[in-house]
Amino acid sequence: MSSGKQRPTSRSTKEGCAIPFLLIFGMFLFTGILMAARPFGGALLALAVICGAITLYVKPEWQDMVFEPLGVKTKLNRYAVLGITIFFMLISFVSTDKEEADELWAKGNKSEAVELYVSELEGTFSPNPEILARVIEFYFENGNKEKAEEFCNMAIETDVELSPQSKEIRDFVASVREEYARKVEQDKLDEEAKNKVELAKREAEQENQKRESEEETRKRLDTFIAALKVAEVTIVKSVRVQEISNGIWEAEIEVRNNWHIKPYQVRLQDAQNLWSAWAKIASPQEPDSARIKIVDINGNEVGGSRVLAGSLIWVQEN
Repeated sequence: MSSGKQRPTSRSTKEGCAIPFLLIFGMFLFTGILMAARPFGGALLALAVICGAITLYVKPEWQDMVFEPLGVKTKLNRYAVLGITIFFMLISFVSTDKEEADELWAKGNKSEAVELYVSELEGTFSPNPEILARVIEFYFENGNKEKAEEFCNMAIETDVELSPQSKEIRDFVASVREEYARKVEQDKLDEEAKNKVELAKREAEQENQKRESEEETRKRLDTFIAALKVAEVTIVKSVRVQEISNGIWEAEIEVRNNWHIKPYQVRLQDAQNLWSAWAKIASPQEPDSARIKIVDINGNEVGGSRVLAGSLIWVQEN
């Protein structure tokens, strides 16, 4: 037997009943916004849509007629579809700044229209030619040629073709175009001149650095050769000096043939003494930054500093 007591209303049913009321409240709020934008058409459209929503709620069988062919069966999905439809219907009815400005312009209230036009132009990459023409016309006719020129330049920079009706304004636009082209050409010439000056400056600096480097190289070389003469070193035939890296100087020392027949230990000592004399000249504060390279008369490397440090000297053992 079934009990005569009714089941309590479920939580989901209560939530389902609340959805249409929230939707209707939102529609009334949106209607107020529309009435401020378009008092008559917006209010009528919103009222009609709200009435339709209420009717669908009061007449559940009508919901089935409307939504079942669309495959929308649950209440939540139906209210979602209805809400989205209402939203897009109403938002498409809201007027834009351009439409309001066009109405103001047509009524002769050009000052307020231009304010809206200017806000429409700000930040756009493809301005409306009609809007630009009206803004230029307004500023030109009101004696503000500076602002008129500013928007002419906008038209030039965005490649917008203007067709003013007034000959006086057409002449003004043409003169602005000529001045703009002249400035572009002058800026190009100025940039080329600036680049030439900077290039000449860089070349002069490079030449000066090269000269200073050559002088520093010559100074180190002369000092090293003078030190070898004082020490009466006879095994060295010639010396070449170069900066192989930033702050690392290398002396390439060509030795005579009689040096190769000396015992290994004697040649090692000679190489160490040559490096010590060179390090005092090339890099007294950081001796290991001074390197030597010992070669025979054919240019074959037979000794010198190792890669890790200038003081790590090696010579051929045979």
